[in-house]
Amino acid sequence: MKGIILGLYNNFSCAAGSCTSTCCSGWRIEVGNEAFLRFVNISNQILREDILSNIYEADGKRYFATKSNGRCSMLDNDGLCRIQKNLGEGMLCNTCRKFPRLISNHNGLLWISMAASCPVTADYIINSNIEFYMVNNNGNISVIDIQDIPFISAGILEHKKIMEKYMSAIRRPQDYIFMYKSFMDMADNILEVIIESHEIQYLDGCFDYFQEEKNAEEIVSQFMEFENIVKTKYRNILENYIIYRTFSRYIEMPEEMDISRLKQVFGELAFIYIVEFSRYYTLGKCNEKEEFVDSYDWRMVINWVYRLCAHGLYTRDKIHNIFMSL
Repeated sequence: MKGIILGLYNNFSCAAGSCTSTCCSGWRIEVGNEAFLRFVNISNQILREDILSNIYEADGKRYFATKSNGRCSMLDNDGLCRIQKNLGEGMLCNTCRKFPRLISNHNGLLWISMAASCPVTADYIINSNIEFYMVNNNGNISVIDIQDIPFISAGILEHKKIMEKYMSAIRRPQDYIFMYKSFMDMADNILEVIIESHEIQYLDGCFDYFQEEKNAEEIVSQFMEFENIVKTKYRNILENYIIYRTFSRYIEMPEEMDISRLKQVFGELAFIYIVEFSRYYTLGKCNEKEEFVDSYDWRMVINWVYRLCAHGLYTRDKIHNIFMSL
């Protein structure tokens, strides 16, 4: 079958125990009937009882329980899953077995991407040039230009133009004040969603900047400074995220209207920007860390924002509605 594949897919390698994150943090992992029957029939009684005791039922479905920190109850302190360690990958439920792969059959093509909640995917967005491959019916693979990706090439190119226009714009002080107020509103609305959710942990400093009143001169100065940092050092990350997320969102929601996808992608981009900005001035500057905004922090923020926007059904829909109202 013909398909379009994100460049990272062929070279992906799980970081396993050295991973700084975890696949299953911040979302409910459904245990399908097939997986549940496999767990029921495990011969090792201690392991079987351990697994079954950490599964609960809600709304007619089964899920793995989560700890107070949002991590799956099957994760050990080394960050590895007890099921996979003892029984192998084949014993995992479908959700865990395929993560971080995103796969969809639509419009006669197989679409494959990778979830940005995986640090390896985030590293790819931060440090590489986003590439896509076309796989034809006989299995041959070739690089494909963005403009040749069917159905969404126009959207990707339009999103890139909007980004370029935004980054090249010359802003006045009142523009930064408007950005501050808009960012503060978005931060307040998303914070409400986080508070209501039982599965998402607050990321240190992510909205702290907007919880205290600032004078206009300070706001303008700090927004100008941070914008200059992004333009000179991290612009490529934002551009890569637009390309990556437009493609991946299509896999998740192939029937979504173009305007809805546009608002989602730029909403997430603004969300990432807000969190990095806030962490820079509440965690970085106050601790006199000159290089606080670095690739590691971008990776952490992209992981966290993607989880909120794509993993949990409740938070995903709530945040999408916030983006749509902008």
